[in-house]
Amino acid sequence: MRVDFYEMGGRFTDPLYVAGVLVSKAWPATRDIAVVGSAGDLTRLDEQLWSQPEGRFLPHERGPTKAPIRLLEDAPDEAGILINLDPASPLPGGRFQRILEIVPPDESLKQKLRERWKAWKQRGAELQHHVLK
Repeated sequence: MRVDFYEMGGRFTDPLYVAGVLVSKAWPATRDIAVVGSAGDLTRLDEQLWSQPEGRFLPHERGPTKAPIRLLEDAPDEAGILINLDPASPLPGGRFQRILEIVPPDESLKQKLRERWKAWKQRGAELQHHVLK
């Protein structure tokens, strides 16, 4: 399993914007995308995905549906790509081709993601770090 950490910086200051960009880059090559976060974040992301990126349709729904892009409060048992918006959430135990962890600029949240990095490493995941500017 591969886990990519996307560290926000520069013009990337909104984790929901970053999640939207990642979803739009992954779709339609990956037809099973799950985004996990709080109810409030998922509501805002749902609204954002209807309007951005402009000129594209990203087929998504809230909850455990059969939609290709699912917005969930808890990680599913499996997905092609799992995008995590909540640094404090427990590590998922399901099967995923890739997991994308979004690292917000908030230093207190970065510490939680450092702990996730170590936990993923202990599970044997292939780890990648990307700095967004």
